[in-house]
Amino acid sequence: MRSKRAKVLHPLAGRAMIDHLLATCTEAGLGEPIVVVSPRQGEVAAHLEGRCRLVLQPHPGGTGDALQQAAGLLPPEDLVLVLNADSPLVRAPTLELIVATQRQSNRAATMATVLDPGRRDGRVQRGPSGEFLRVVEHRDAAAEALSSPEINVGIYCFEGRRLWPSLRGLKPNNAAHEIYLTDVLALLAPIETVLVDDAEEVIGINDRVQLARAERILARRLLERLMLGGVTVKDPASTWVDADVVVGQDTVLEPFTILRGATVIGEDCHIGPFADIGDCRLGDRVRVDHSWLRQSVIASDCDCGPFSKLRPQTSLDERVHVGSFAELVRSRIGRGSKVPHVSYLGDAEVGEGVNIGAGTITANYDGVNKNRTVIEDGAFIGVDTMLRAPVRIGRKAGTGAGSVVTRDVPAGATAVGMPARVLKRDGEGGVTRR
Repeated sequence: MRSKRAKVLHPLAGRAMIDHLLATCTEAGLGEPIVVVSPRQGEVAAHLEGRCRLVLQPHPGGTGDALQQAAGLLPPEDLVLVLNADSPLVRAPTLELIVATQRQSNRAATMATVLDPGRRDGRVQRGPSGEFLRVVEHRDAAAEALSSPEINVGIYCFEGRRLWPSLRGLKPNNAAHEIYLTDVLALLAPIETVLVDDAEEVIGINDRVQLARAERILARRLLERLMLGGVTVKDPASTWVDADVVVGQDTVLEPFTILRGATVIGEDCHIGPFADIGDCRLGDRVRVDHSWLRQSVIASDCDCGPFSKLRPQTSLDERVHVGSFAELVRSRIGRGSKVPHVSYLGDAEVGEGVNIGAGTITANYDGVNKNRTVIEDGAFIGVDTMLRAPVRIGRKAGTGAGSVVTRDVPAGATAVGMPARVLKRDGEGGVTRR
């Protein structure tokens, strides 16, 4: 992969490559997985800690040597399903079929194959009657062996009581002193084979070109799942969703929409075009247009954009409008309030029915601390208001255009000027200045 990151931790649709395979094993109802790692793969071990059993392969010695490290960890009567961690696109029904085939046979092993002559993987060699003879690795294959279109895809199911003794008889067979797991198949022959119809399902990933191909395949699958579940995807070619994304019925995804992480979107929403949403939760009937959202919670009947930016720990209650070029972070906006245009609300608590005038800024950082601004229900904030936190605007209070508010404004009062002074109506309807 030419990367500082371990291959199996490269992300596909928001999950590490190996996590896709582990999720598929769970979906197929298999037992606890055992993952064989090298001592040099500490980041892989840390990523998987507590989620599966880890076994160290002290020295890289090939796939046969890797499987030998797990000998004795499983009861001999168990079936042993062996997978490559860099093949994340295999589906649960395929694994179920391989295991079922092995259970129903009287053979020692079952191997998955595919007809894909362009692959540079091991070639299956068969006898005159079509019986399995052996697998010849691509690097060791002569021209005659390379003519076989049937490819070993690295998925096997073994009868444990016959597998483990046979593994002990394997010997290194190349200059790198690798022990090939495929050599055990010849020792156990005759074996069963399962031909996988979809070659894309069993591709391996060894470089960034193959990683991008796998990403495209997975994206198509995920979008098809959404569309079959009642979501409209206007242009699948320009729309991307991660594996853990959930989208409700009758929601529309416009072109150039990206849904990342654990995002959940409700029903009847309209998302995009050009929406980038990550790890957010959206209610029903939400509209997001040309906007960027991260780790935010958006209640039903809200709208954002175009060109809104909602940063982490932002929440919008029902029927909130966030307009063009507004940015919010660590802020909560109450029901029915509006943040129409070109505003920045950081560390703000905004009540219900509040109108935030264009150009309003909460100056939340004093050079040391992030301070809070509180705007109570029904307040009206005039255009180009600067609120120097910490500060509180009382219920149904207001500010004049261009005000710089450095002190609290009482309920029902209006503050104007730079710095702002509070105008408060007296009992006879006059105005007093404080």
